[in-house]
Amino acid sequence: MNALNPAGLDVNIAGNIWWGGFTAEVTITNTTGRDLDAWSYTFDSPHQLNSAPWGAQLEAELLENGLTRYTLSGNSWGAAIPAGGSITVGFNGQQGVALGQSGSLSADLLLADPQAPLVVEPSPAPEVVALPAAASPEASTMDQAHSSADHGLGHDHGMDGSSAAATYTDITTWGTFHGSNNNSEHNELVGGRTAITTEALVAYNGLRAFAGLEAVGLEAVGEWAFSQGLTNNSQAWGNDIQGVGLWYAMQGAKVGWIADGAYDPQILADIQRTARLGDPADVMAMVEQYGHEGFAEHLRQFSLEEAFINTLKMEPHYGGWMHGRTHGFLEIEGVAIAHDINHLTVLGWDQSQPFMNDTFDWPQWPALDVSDATVINYYQGIVSLGDPLGANLESLPAALAAPAPAAALEEVQAVPETSASEVVVPEAQPIAPAAPAAESTPDPITGAGGAVDVAVSGDLWWGGFTAEITLTNDSQQRIDEWAVSFTSAHRFYGEAWGVDVVTEALGEGLYRYELSGADWGRSIGVGQSMTVGFNALSGEDLAREGELSADLLLAEGSSITPL
Repeated sequence: MNALNPAGLDVNIAGNIWWGGFTAEVTITNTTGRDLDAWSYTFDSPHQLNSAPWGAQLEAELLENGLTRYTLSGNSWGAAIPAGGSITVGFNGQQGVALGQSGSLSADLLLADPQAPLVVEPSPAPEVVALPAAASPEASTMDQAHSSADHGLGHDHGMDGSSAAATYTDITTWGTFHGSNNNSEHNELVGGRTAITTEALVAYNGLRAFAGLEAVGLEAVGEWAFSQGLTNNSQAWGNDIQGVGLWYAMQGAKVGWIADGAYDPQILADIQRTARLGDPADVMAMVEQYGHEGFAEHLRQFSLEEAFINTLKMEPHYGGWMHGRTHGFLEIEGVAIAHDINHLTVLGWDQSQPFMNDTFDWPQWPALDVSDATVINYYQGIVSLGDPLGANLESLPAALAAPAPAAALEEVQAVPETSASEVVVPEAQPIAPAAPAAESTPDPITGAGGAVDVAVSGDLWWGGFTAEITLTNDSQQRIDEWAVSFTSAHRFYGEAWGVDVVTEALGEGLYRYELSGADWGRSIGVGQSMTVGFNALSGEDLAREGELSADLLLAEGSSITPL
């Protein structure tokens, strides 16, 4: 059964081939002369297709000759086709016969050889059945966000069945920042992407062992990231150190294994996609080709292959940490910041391109202007815990080194096991802040129960700043709710922690902001201090670096007032 055109439908197959797999785009044109509320298309193929296509549903039947018979039928936005109209649905697949490492997919490559002997009797070409008109099921929020022209993008909303979440600790154990960016929820782990877990620390320490470095715990990685300006804010509170440490350990393990001379951004798209959708043997073949000499053998010798491949599957946006805490503002070559470089491991919907943005639709443009040498040294700096802008891992040991256990690592693995769906997020408790900058004069305001002192500090960076608002409760009773307002020429950037921000445009380049405590930032104990914060873009000229003060934050004549 290999006919391309079932009765009343014209079918065109296109797409892209990648290492170990492919993305298929199937365009269905309605030639029946009437509107269709449903359609189906059946074909045989030697390949293994992903069970969650976009715009369609897929049924599979294994045939006795080793082929698989697939029936593709319209679903959600792909269910109805007007007379003379077309839709494009699609799916990812794993190569069942060799198709190569790149190129264009065609019907000849997707479908079984028409001359291949079939043990079963071929059934007649499927008929198009016009079902009674009915209201189409509501498309999901994500489906509605894509026009029919974009339906070649993969939307597999099922979470990968990896065992990692059952045996390692999920990053959301230390907090979640859902809503701070796209694609951070469990049901948005698409195309084989998985949750971030402490299995990444195993892969990370395996790479450090290969480089002759001792194993470290999450705290060491997290403290390093804060010290290098790779986080939203300059100080940690709650469980920030552990979550930030795990996130950067994952990034280092994903990229730091690549040899300097072999590095190309496309490697990260190809190997992550292959890990998620392809064959582990193909992943290891890429490590042999592009990795530091001997690293593939190191993974095999010390049984680190599974941890390494599972780390490649992890989605950087998961849990919201990429924007909620690891949005680094370290300047890179004057054209980008650390956050842009962190997008190297973010792939598009079809997972064919690296350096994609938060929606998986467009490149993270500033990162494309950074040199390859700087990018690979940045990621190797994550592994060595060195200068992210310096030369790192320049000299690797000739002999293989076994990953050495560390007390900190053992402590991490002692965290009670939990599945991602059972994670209970602990309430973060803010760390007592450092003394405010000298120029940040506290402004007394009146909160619930008495006076509250407010101090403004933070860091300036090219084009914007990170503001840290420290509130001290000088009253004689606990404050459970607080709110302040001020006027500023600067524009809120969309990310805040411990505080809700409401913005009102006043005209002439000014904005009125209302800040109110949220989540862990809602309450302040007697005599206690708490620091909340947000990012903003400069509305007037500020230095490219230095400290933020109240004078720089507030508009002329404005002050921080209670609500």
